[in-house]
Formats: sequence, C-alpha cells, structure tokens
Amino acid sequence: MAALAVSALALAGCGEGRTFTAEEFVDEVNGEGVKLELGEELVTDREGQELYAVELAQVAELPGGERHTGGSISVSDDADGADEELASCQAAADLLCFRAANVVVVLEGGGIEAEQLGVAIERVADD
Repeated sequence: MAALAVSALALAGCGEGRTFTAEEFVDEVNGEGVKLELGEELVTDREGQELYAVELAQVAELPGGERHTGGSISVSDDADGADEELASCQAAADLLCFRAANVVVVLEGGGIEAEQLGVAIERVADD
C-alpha cells in the first residue's frame, strides 16, 4: 500500500494541460488493460465538479471468489479543482488517490488492480 500512496503523489502534477470527461477517462485507462466501471452520478456540492461511483473489477481469477474495489471519480472543470480534490483524498489515511489532469480517482481498497490502475493513469497522463 505504501508504494501505491507514493505513486499517487507522483501523479499529482501529471497531464495538467489535458482535460477528460468521466467517460473519456474510463475508456482511456481501460485501454491500458484496467477494468474500471463507471457507475451512477453522485451528488456533490462542489461547483465545477462532477462525481461518479466507480468499481474496479479484479483482472484475474483468484481463489476465494471475485472481489471488487469501489470508489469514486471526480471530474473538475480545471486543474485547481482536481488539486483540491486530491488534497482532500490524501488527508484520509485509508483511501488510495490517483490523479491525471482534471480527474481524481479515489478507491476504498487496493490490491493488484489498484496498482495496475496507477500504472494506467500514469500512461494516460503522459499522453
């Protein structure tokens, strides 16, 4: 988990010139081999921000059955909104935080799928 936190911090400034919609972002990271599923839109009181539920499905069958990791994706109008969202996420010790451009992904669990998501976000942010 410590490696994931470091990766999330390293991604904080990546891809700031580009912006995504929620759908574009999910399509791009899924193109990198991740199984991120965009869920329903959630209520947020932050102006200039859209918030959606997401689920990160496991990429391989493991003993003990299927496991999913839930969380949210925040899409801000600009990089400043994403900076604020990332800072809020990082203040919570039990969340994993990833950022690319105007998008912040917050996960409530980890595992190999979260590590793969971090790599995919880094690749998308570098494009």
